[in-house]
Amino acid sequence: MRRNGEPKDSLGGRLVLATLGFCFIFTLITIGVRTWSAWQAGLVAMTTELRLIEQVYQRTLSKAIWEMDRESLQTHLASAANVASVGRIVLTIKPENRPPEILERTRAGWTPSTVAPSRHLALTYQPFPGSTEKLGELALYGDERMLWARLHDEIFAIVITQIIQSLLLAGLIMLLFTRSVTVHVQRIARHLAQLTPTNLGRLLELRRKPSRRDELTHLVDGVNELQGNMSNYLKRQQRDEHELAQHRDRLAELVRERTAELEALAAAQQAALTLSNRLIHAPYEEFEHYQLECLRVVAQRLGASHALWYVNGETGSDYRLFLEWHAEQVQPPRSLTQGANEWSFLMAMLEREQMVNFLTHAALAAAITAPASAPFSEIGLEASAFALLKSGGERFGFLVFGKQTAVSEWRPDEQALLAMTAQMLLQSARHKAQLIDVIGTHRELRKVNARLEELSLSDPLTELPNRRHFDKIKAVEFRRAIRSGLSLSLLVCDIDYFKRYNDAYGHAAGDQCLRAVAAAMRSSVGRAGDLVARIGGEEFAVLLPATDEATAHALAERLRLSIIDLAIPHQDSAAAPYVTISIGIALFDHNLIDNFDALFDLADQALYRAKASGRNQVAL
Repeated sequence: MRRNGEPKDSLGGRLVLATLGFCFIFTLITIGVRTWSAWQAGLVAMTTELRLIEQVYQRTLSKAIWEMDRESLQTHLASAANVASVGRIVLTIKPENRPPEILERTRAGWTPSTVAPSRHLALTYQPFPGSTEKLGELALYGDERMLWARLHDEIFAIVITQIIQSLLLAGLIMLLFTRSVTVHVQRIARHLAQLTPTNLGRLLELRRKPSRRDELTHLVDGVNELQGNMSNYLKRQQRDEHELAQHRDRLAELVRERTAELEALAAAQQAALTLSNRLIHAPYEEFEHYQLECLRVVAQRLGASHALWYVNGETGSDYRLFLEWHAEQVQPPRSLTQGANEWSFLMAMLEREQMVNFLTHAALAAAITAPASAPFSEIGLEASAFALLKSGGERFGFLVFGKQTAVSEWRPDEQALLAMTAQMLLQSARHKAQLIDVIGTHRELRKVNARLEELSLSDPLTELPNRRHFDKIKAVEFRRAIRSGLSLSLLVCDIDYFKRYNDAYGHAAGDQCLRAVAAAMRSSVGRAGDLVARIGGEEFAVLLPATDEATAHALAERLRLSIIDLAIPHQDSAAAPYVTISIGIALFDHNLIDNFDALFDLADQALYRAKASGRNQVAL
């Protein structure tokens, strides 16, 4: 019966099962090999028996056939057929001059087989020495049933033998394993189960001869060594726990200090991010105000009484105070500039380290000389911190944050805030410089764009509005006339025989003629809303908003007469000896016209009528 705590499965049991499994497989292989061997032996034995029957009955059968002793022949065949290995006998007699005669004996239940052996023997007889007669042929066929019967007995014996051997082997292995291993492993297990931190000194011992040195001995030595190591480890652990308890309070204090330091650093980073965001979105006009506000906020977080930003002067030989903040009831700096040579030691330190700080004014004076530290002592600074604003080849001065009392240290969060402030103001200064460039460039671009817009809407020769400007204004005025119901008049003007003028006087004179005609038309049209434009080579248009027929006709006559008054000679003109123009007038009718192109076509048709009527006239 299994005791409490013992495992459900034992190593011995698994070993026996493994042994039985191996024996089972080995038995199967052995049975197969021995069965094949027994089968082959049975075939050999049956073949031998058939050969022996041949030897025994060959001479007697041959003699009986020669002597034609039928009774003896049948007797011998019956005797041979009674042999257990013979399943069938066939005797073929071949007499001369007669058909062959076949005598056959078959055992009951015999069937032809492809595995059972068979023998074929020619029967001969020597009636006298030197003479041999062939009498027939004897065929012996083995009985397959005899082979299987013998094999069955052999297999049964083999299986019984292998099973007995396997059981004996498994029992022997189980007995040896139990006496040699299992009892000792169980003792080791009980010993390990009873171990506690207080009895680690009790060593493991096995009940067997001390002279035996095998794997179990090594296991016992390992268990005892492990107990010793565990005992030593527990002692060290108790000692370490005692030391850890002593340092626990100190560690908690350090954690609190580090946590406070990280919180202060996070607060400094958040403040820097907030100020940086303000500077990014600061308008250009108030940029310096936002920078000064940044100095104020950082100085108050640091507990500083002064925040100063010095930049290089225009000549580069001095430093001037660019921005300054000071707390209430403290003295502002009196000196706004300082010579570059006096601060050479300070600048050399900043070039090397980017940021330096001093706990007392005496330390500052010792580092940069007393005269160089005088501007800071005048305003009562004791502790001070400096940060250089430099990026590549760009220099934007340096920052000074000062306290009126000495400090034991500049904390890590304060130094981090100083570094972030320096970078933030450096970027803001670069941003401001870029803004100045951008704003200047933008102003120049606006001037250029205005000039380009003006050029795109005016005729370069006459400086009158061009066809593009005319198309833009005509759409606006046409829509206004439709909405308001007011009148709208259009004049289309053409210089008479201008091609002949160019041919006679040259293109340079033609250009001068166009400029003069344009100037005269511009001066004749005086209302602010009226538009005179050059819409073709020698073709002009005058758009007259809110103008009725009479007024438009009067203006057209004034235009025609102003061109005659120019008295520009034109010897090839059929209309007059001077340059003249023809004018077509069209008035917008709300009931008949629905687009400006129709109005323009009407004015163009009137112009053609004026030309057809002799030119130098106005047609409505």
